Amino acid sequence: MEHSFEQILAALGPGHLREIILRLASTQAPDDREGVGLGPILDALTGVKDLGSGPEGWEAFLKLREAIKATVAQIPRMKYIEADS
Repeated sequence: MEHSFEQILAALGPGHLREIILRLASTQAPDDREGVGLGPILDALTGVKDLGSGPEGWEAFLKLREAIKATVAQIPRMKYIEADS
């Protein structure tokens, strides 16, 4: 199911995000459940919907990444860690 960018942001609460992260972690190898990458989280939130291209798509990606980061900070025992590029 596709959602608009605004709907995705509006639905991004700590409980919802925690549920997504735990579900994604449970699908990973048992020794690889300490963390979940941003890509799978974005796919789960957007329904694999493309956020757009060019400056608008990059801006949407940055806003969603910051919203995820802020929301993870509200979840007990979870921490957002920037990946090395």
